[in-house]
Amino acid sequence: MVDMAIENILARIMEEADSAAGELVGRAEKEAERIRSASEAEGAELGRELERLARKKAEQEQRRLIVNEQLELGKQLLVKKRELLEELYERAKSEIEKLDGEEYLDLVKRMILRSAVSGNEEIVVAKRQAKLFDGRFLEALDREHEKGNGFKLAQDQGDFSWGVVLREGRRTVDLTLDALMEQLRERIEPEIAPMLFLGF
Repeated sequence: MVDMAIENILARIMEEADSAAGELVGRAEKEAERIRSASEAEGAELGRELERLARKKAEQEQRRLIVNEQLELGKQLLVKKRELLEELYERAKSEIEKLDGEEYLDLVKRMILRSAVSGNEEIVVAKRQAKLFDGRFLEALDREHEKGNGFKLAQDQGDFSWGVVLREGRRTVDLTLDALMEQLRERIEPEIAPMLFLGF
């Protein structure tokens, strides 16, 4: 009987142990399911967040590429506009250089009359054009200027291709084509630059 009592006690202990173990396993499975569900939700949320960040980065990269491309195109357009402007200056310079004889002398005379101060200036002429300047040219200048003792041609000739330089004492007035083109640039570029370079 004692054996039976021990067996009953052992059976009850085993039953209680099985029941407790079953309860623990059930709770552990429920906890594992809860953790798995939470992990899946967190994983899905993390996946959505990573996708959102990747999309945002791709959009930023695309905008950066577009902006860089626009800047590069703008630079190229500015270069082309600058080249066009240079071409216009060169064409104007070429047309002025083609003036010869009376047309050339008339233009030079008008520039001298506008720029001379005393009427006593020495006129330095371009080597290749020296033969054009004679006594008649000086007489016409003196008649129209009406000040001073009269203009005179300098003994030396200028090392430039077109125009003259007025000289009196330390004062000189550069009326060569290069100087005139530079003055033209300074005068008209502020006016035409906004039209050519608008937006850049």
